[in-house]
Amino acid sequence: MKWLIALIPTVIIGLLINYLALPAINLQSYGFLSFVLVMLVTYLVFCVIFSINSEGDEVFSFFDYVISGITIFVLVAILLCSFISSELFHWKEYQGMIEIEQHDEADFASDVASSTNIANLAVVDVETARNVGDRTLANIPNPSWYEIDSEYNLILYQGKQYRISPVNYGGIFKYFSASSTGLPGYVLVDAVTQEAQLVQLEEPIRYSPSALFEYNLKRHLRNQYPSAIFGKSFFEIDEQGNPYWITSVQNPHIGPLGGMMEDSFIITDACTGESTEYTVENLPEWVDHAFDLDYLMRLVEYNYSLVRGLFNFSNTDVYHTSYQYRSNSEEDGYFAGYNTTLSKDGIVFFSGVTPANNSESIIGFILANPRTGVVKFYSSIGAEESSAQAAVEGLVSDLKYTATYPTIINVEGKSTYFMTLKDGAGLIQRFALCNVANYSIAVQAPTVEEALALYLDRIGVSIETPEETQEVEKETYTTSGVISFLSQVAVDGTTYYYFQLEGDNNLYLSSIKLNPNQVFMTVSSNVSIEYQETETEAVYLVTNIEL
Repeated sequence: MKWLIALIPTVIIGLLINYLALPAINLQSYGFLSFVLVMLVTYLVFCVIFSINSEGDEVFSFFDYVISGITIFVLVAILLCSFISSELFHWKEYQGMIEIEQHDEADFASDVASSTNIANLAVVDVETARNVGDRTLANIPNPSWYEIDSEYNLILYQGKQYRISPVNYGGIFKYFSASSTGLPGYVLVDAVTQEAQLVQLEEPIRYSPSALFEYNLKRHLRNQYPSAIFGKSFFEIDEQGNPYWITSVQNPHIGPLGGMMEDSFIITDACTGESTEYTVENLPEWVDHAFDLDYLMRLVEYNYSLVRGLFNFSNTDVYHTSYQYRSNSEEDGYFAGYNTTLSKDGIVFFSGVTPANNSESIIGFILANPRTGVVKFYSSIGAEESSAQAAVEGLVSDLKYTATYPTIINVEGKSTYFMTLKDGAGLIQRFALCNVANYSIAVQAPTVEEALALYLDRIGVSIETPEETQEVEKETYTTSGVISFLSQVAVDGTTYYYFQLEGDNNLYLSSIKLNPNQVFMTVSSNVSIEYQETETEAVYLVTNIEL
């Protein structure tokens, strides 16, 4: 009878823990094994409590000793399985969990399109996206019920780059007020123009990590996939703007419990809750984020740190990535050591690779594709990211602007750090470029166009002049409009003007020799021009100009 009585509170506690922790029913899951161990200990404790007689003496039966033995056996089994699955016995398997493709800087120039087309250069980092995106919450009824997630991942949507973040419930009590209407939608921040919009859906989002009870995403997935070991969930939209959650499924590949790898992905309709499991090979084309960045970087660290075994005290051939989590900034979820950029394979994470004993320089950098899980290394000796940040901050030391963590772009075949410079309020005030191979080549300007023009001049990229273009017959176009951007540079004693027209993303280059009255040009001046194409995309050479 004592054993049955002890079973009642144990079952109640077990149901509560299972409901809250949602462990996978899987013997290869640490969560499930820990759950079993906790239940055995709980049952044993209640058996001991109910073994105390009226005199206060403990009376143990044979069954008590059996439960104790089982508990000890399970604990030892977990520790033993964990021990024999560790890097101590399988360092080579851990080192080979991911194969990093080796490339040189020439491959980088072909894999990442040249960013001289300023219309495609993403300038919005996560922090900036938060600043502009969070302000859109006021556009919905009862905005105090909700909050916007801080993730703001970079995605490709309808051919443009956006940072996206879902709307969450603002807390437990606010959930009860808002759950009947659901979550209104998500926030899109244009990564090029910095424009933010809150997309309100006709059918609200019901399933979310911030929801409770049956609408909680993990609980909903656990009911659909009882034995799956879940990784991180990403929020994304398809090309029609429909919202989905993408959740990785992990399985051990080394020993009983080690070498967890993401083998498949569950895509859940955020509105209806319908789920489908995919392998990486058959993911829908609109998916940009499937693999967790922490997961990919953990595999990369295994690959770099275990290259000569676990006991490589001299760190021979050991490298590290710049990727890290700043625990002292955990409150705002600020990450350092990575950024995102656009390659021919889609959105990729960038991080530098440094020797184990030297963090001031890089031997190259990696681009990790969160859709395919492919990691590519590009050899490029140069300055580590923090050195580039310090270099551009030195250009504006009097203004005390701070540089964002850089991303890497291709400028005329040269790997280049791109950063924004922000003031104390977190607003973008300048744009900066710094050469990876030589961080003394650093420029900053109030606009991306000006910074790019200055950088091209510093790296010695020649600017076409009217005399050079007369040798080849090119088609001439005409246009007119109001100048929205204007900058001038001097090349070989001749003044040239870069300008853009309102509603036109093209960058026009005009020599002072065409019309001396150009010295009077200002933003808002009305001009009529004739121009021709150049070898640089989106930059056009003016052959005639009238003010």
